[in-house]
Amino acid sequence: MTVSISSAIAPVLICQGFHRAFIEPEGPMFSASAALRRATCESVLRQARRSGWVVVHSLLDADIVRSAGEETIPGFEPTPLEQHFWQPGLSAFSSPPFRRAMFPYNLSPVFLISLAGLGAIGATLLSGLDRHFAMHVVTDAVADTGSHAVDERERLRAIETLARAHNSAVTSRELATLAPAARAVEQAAPHLISQAGR
Repeated sequence: MTVSISSAIAPVLICQGFHRAFIEPEGPMFSASAALRRATCESVLRQARRSGWVVVHSLLDADIVRSAGEETIPGFEPTPLEQHFWQPGLSAFSSPPFRRAMFPYNLSPVFLISLAGLGAIGATLLSGLDRHFAMHVVTDAVADTGSHAVDERERLRAIETLARAHNSAVTSRELATLAPAARAVEQAAPHLISQAGR
């Protein structure tokens, strides 16, 4: 079942780091989990667009991305109605225009899907929580690459653990089964209901 949207509180989907370089097997930024989870990310994005969510794109502004190729994965390009920003730091909130664009959605449940890896996902989650956004990581719609010190599966577990530790973990299946808008908001971020009534 798709999510019905309340005119008062529309969910926001942040799509972070959907660069083509993450899914190109021969490239220096290839991520096995990005290639595997691309379909889930596409499904979440389709659901958000179909349901009238606010969709915001944050692209990585880093030398390694520029050298590997900044192109967006086909299907993840912002539509004319969707804002996109370049993030200069680890967090999407490191971009002042992104922060300004997000300001009107401080009562909205915010869902993050990302191929940008543990550092960027964690930084965006914590930056959003620090700014009192109701942040949620869609834990099966995120990806990371391995490193010499920590393999990719361990880094993915770390992302999920971080989200769960902040009561901010949700799966794509849970998103897809959210009921009408009031219930969707209540399930995704129950503290919003009590705050909205004050």
